[in-house]
Amino acid sequence: MHEKVLILDGSVLWHGSLNLLVNKGPSDLMMRLTDPVACERVGRVIERARKERAAWNPRTTGKGKTGVGDGTGEGRLYLDVPYAEKDETKKQLGARWDSGRRKWYVDAGKVSREQAARWLPS
Repeated sequence: MHEKVLILDGSVLWHGSLNLLVNKGPSDLMMRLTDPVACERVGRVIERARKERAAWNPRTTGKGKTGVGDGTGEGRLYLDVPYAEKDETKKQLGARWDSGRRKWYVDAGKVSREQAARWLPS
C-alpha cells in the first residue's frame, strides 16, 4: 500500500491509500482531519523528509554532453568565484578547482543551488 497525504488550504488533511483523483474499489481507506495544527505539523514532517539534493540528473539536462549551458557538467555545478573568495567557497561548499576549465565546481548531488546561489553564474 502506498500512503498519500493531501493538505487542502492548510486546514483539511487527507491521509491514506486512496488516490483522491480516481474512485475505484471499496478497499481504499482514507482519514480526514480538519485541524490546522495537524496540517502544519504534517507539512513540517514532509518538508524535513524531502531530499536536499537536486531531483534531476544534472548529466541529462539537454544542453549537450558538457552541460556548459546551465552550469553543470559531469555531475558538477560550476561556480563563478572571485579569487578573494576561493578559500571561503572551499570551506563552505567543499568546492574544487577544475584546471581544464579554469573554474571552481561542487558536486551537484551534494550541494544545492540554494547553497551555492552566491557564486552561480548569471
